[in-house]
Amino acid sequence: MVDRNSHVIYIGKAKNLFNRLSTYFKSGTHDQKTTAMLSRVVDFEYFVCKTESDALGLEANLIKRHKPHYNVLLKDNKTFPYIRIIGSKIEITRHINKSGKFFGPYFNGIWASGLLDTLYDVFGVRDDMGKSPVADATPPFQKGELIENVKSFLRGDKDFGAREILTQKMQQASEMQQFELAIRYRNGLRFLDKLKERTITNVSRDVNCDVFACVSRVDIFVVSVITVRAGKLIGVQNFSAKDDSPKDDDGKLEEFIGQYYLDNVRPDQVITAAQKGYKKHLLDMASQNANEYLDTSIEKINFKTAFTMGACEELKTVLGISVTPKKIECFDISHMGGENVVASMVTFIDGVQEKKLYRKFRIKHGQGNDDYLSMHEVLNRRLNRLGGIDPSFGIAPDLIIVDGGKGQLSSVTNLTDIPIIAFSENNEIFTQSDQVIRLDKHSYALRLLQRIRDEAHRFAVGYQTKTRGNKP
Repeated sequence: MVDRNSHVIYIGKAKNLFNRLSTYFKSGTHDQKTTAMLSRVVDFEYFVCKTESDALGLEANLIKRHKPHYNVLLKDNKTFPYIRIIGSKIEITRHINKSGKFFGPYFNGIWASGLLDTLYDVFGVRDDMGKSPVADATPPFQKGELIENVKSFLRGDKDFGAREILTQKMQQASEMQQFELAIRYRNGLRFLDKLKERTITNVSRDVNCDVFACVSRVDIFVVSVITVRAGKLIGVQNFSAKDDSPKDDDGKLEEFIGQYYLDNVRPDQVITAAQKGYKKHLLDMASQNANEYLDTSIEKINFKTAFTMGACEELKTVLGISVTPKKIECFDISHMGGENVVASMVTFIDGVQEKKLYRKFRIKHGQGNDDYLSMHEVLNRRLNRLGGIDPSFGIAPDLIIVDGGKGQLSSVTNLTDIPIIAFSENNEIFTQSDQVIRLDKHSYALRLLQRIRDEAHRFAVGYQTKTRGNKP
């Protein structure tokens, strides 16, 4: 669903599109959230998928790309490290793809790097700058068996005498006064103890599952995820968001799970409901954790929202513009004595930096240190790419900020109908109507402008320094 500024504000999926849309457009049957969303919808687009699984994957990818206001966006999600085995190579990675076998994720005190050290110490494998991790002396016909043993160890099938091996190596290192090496082996033993302590009663070692539970209260939505690998509790994660979604809790949870597995490997089982046994035990644990997290997080979540989306709402009022600036772009110029002149463009969505949309420019006018001409050039080049396929340039921003004062603003005023302001080092806002606005130092809008300006400056200076360093 799209608003009048061409922003995607909601993404959903349905087995029967007509029935789904009919529920939205029946008058007098909606709660406040759905009514608010529908009041902004002017158009919608749809895609046909062959399977429900395809639809779920597409929905998750589109939500991640567009960040729609009325979808639940649990932005606390982190990509944790995995151990990947591909051929005879063993490595740590945070990038999930279809190549190789992945083990993990590892977090909450169980570290991928520590586990990789243990693999080296127990099996003699290593990650040698992208080369084969198996010791060079290992005959080729044994490498396959060795890798299979490593996989078995990571799955929790067998320990291959790991404790005895590390204990013997620690004693030998101590006797030879190789104390740093002895400490490494001792840490490996502690690591094995930590893994053992997290074994869950009544859960067999071949269980690999993620358990999801959610809870919502007023406009806050929380998901708790319990991760179990090889029958061991690897860790618990909590995710929270302000909630404007018209979906019920089951629909929100399904949407979140789709987003979650864009950055994580799907295990053998995904548990969202259970009536008995270890699954019910894990689900109860996740539900209790979600409720406790919600109780302790409401104030923090509300503050975070005021600091981001709330600041955007305040900025709309302060500037007197017609649309809340969901997408904000800021431009800064950097040079060294009039040479190596470059520019930066940083993008914030709903008050949060969106680094994948950042762009850098080399200034081409050749007139040296002319900030006004440079700002005119870079903004003109950016605006000329509106409507294209580049995700950074294709969609117009709701607000443009130029770093500087009245001069910088004057140099770009006639380029577009998009609202433009200049924001100075003295925290003064210059508008196209010749206003100079000074906000209270406690204003969330002021803090947002400062974050955006400082990020544009940091990005520009970093690029300028890099170009200077590359110059012959």
